[in-house]
Amino acid sequence: MNPSTLAIASEFVKTGIEKAGIPLTENLEAYLSITFARFMDLEIMVDRLSVRVIEAMDANAPRDTIRYLADECIIACSFFEDRLRRNGSIRHYVGLGQMSYDSVGMTEQAYGFTQMRDVMACAADSGRQAESDVLIDRARAGSKTAREQLADQSVVIGPWGNTSGNGLLWN
Repeated sequence: MNPSTLAIASEFVKTGIEKAGIPLTENLEAYLSITFARFMDLEIMVDRLSVRVIEAMDANAPRDTIRYLADECIIACSFFEDRLRRNGSIRHYVGLGQMSYDSVGMTEQAYGFTQMRDVMACAADSGRQAESDVLIDRARAGSKTAREQLADQSVVIGPWGNTSGNGLLWN
């Protein structure tokens, strides 16, 4: 990683923070910038991400391997959401990333995962309106921006719900 790549990544993250309206701690902002800069020149291995994380956990893989997989989760959830959704919900992959960061003692990244994902996704946003089911999936994964977009449509995600337990309330 060179200084130019890091500068581009840092500006991208700052743009995402501004667009999402989500402040990150200095530590999370720096971590996210460095992570994004590292992945700019790498192939992202979205396929079999769940399997790779579980295999690494089962094999007691080194801390760096698990952290790398957690980083892949944040990049995949931010940029390859449609592809991930073919095999599961975004909530699943967010949880996978959080669990991976937590397992290597990166508590701030684990708790800040959804905020980091929102920042990156907002920076990369093409401006097209997401489908309601996509917004609901994002909101259930903890996305503040998705909850705000749903609220604009008079949809609130909460712990209540009808007998299906889906937690949706239309006003």
